[in-house]
Amino acid sequence: MSKRATHSGILPPRPVLGYAAMLGNTVLIPIMAVAIKFLAEADFTTIQMLGWRSWLVILVLLPFLSFKKFRQELLAADLKAHMVHATFSICSMACFYFALRSLPIVTVTSINFTTPTIAMILTSVLYKDKVSEQGWLALFLGFSGAMIILKPDLSGINFDALVVLIGSFLAACTNLAVRRMPARSSNFAVIFYLTLSGIIFFGLPSVADFRQPIADQWIWVLLLGVVALGVHSLIILAYRFASSMLIGALDYLRIVWALSFGYFIFNETLNLADIFGIIMICASGLLSVNSSRKAVIKPTAM
Repeated sequence: MSKRATHSGILPPRPVLGYAAMLGNTVLIPIMAVAIKFLAEADFTTIQMLGWRSWLVILVLLPFLSFKKFRQELLAADLKAHMVHATFSICSMACFYFALRSLPIVTVTSINFTTPTIAMILTSVLYKDKVSEQGWLALFLGFSGAMIILKPDLSGINFDALVVLIGSFLAACTNLAVRRMPARSSNFAVIFYLTLSGIIFFGLPSVADFRQPIADQWIWVLLLGVVALGVHSLIILAYRFASSMLIGALDYLRIVWALSFGYFIFNETLNLADIFGIIMICASGLLSVNSSRKAVIKPTAM
């Protein structure tokens, strides 16, 4: 570990690893959305899906505890930092799982792209980073694009779409929590404590409403668990080891997969207003990550 990493408590950058991890996630996250939609069509509830996901992942992780190295990593981890990260992450997950029951994959994905802009505002409030003119333009574009997709009227805003927006806020908080994770909290510890939190909040409640998959439903349940483990692992690698700016920019490739899977698998189509809103949100996110490229988050106590 470098002197800089030791002094700050934050892991040193490994950009190639981080960028490769995010590229992998641009494919895995839409695949996970496909599994969620198939299970939702089979009448699995959000709690049941998240419960199965949590139990499957913990089953994969438990054997690692037979090794002293991994037990020591859990004991050495910053539990307060993990609690903060896990709380934001599991709440964000619940929002996206819930919304994917009824909304097109590309709609959920595009609203989720407000996350970089929200993160920019949060760093401004929490770490006193100055928001540039480009940043304010990004905020305006992102808000306008979201409103076009949400289509508020006298009856209000589509509830599921509003849940995605809330999930995007929580995702921004999750990303900031990952960036501030102390170096003594290993990647295994991050995933393990996140999964353990999922067991508490989703796994145990799902036992009371147990639903056993049948026939080809097992394929989607198992895929959900495998992909979930991959997504969390890659997100942690991406945000701990690479530039937030380029990570955020690479994430926009996810829209291509979301559009493709939604159209070819579920016959999901968009109208012109939705397309215009998506373009505005994507432009907003790219402006946000660009305006934040020189921003440095000041170290704070977790």
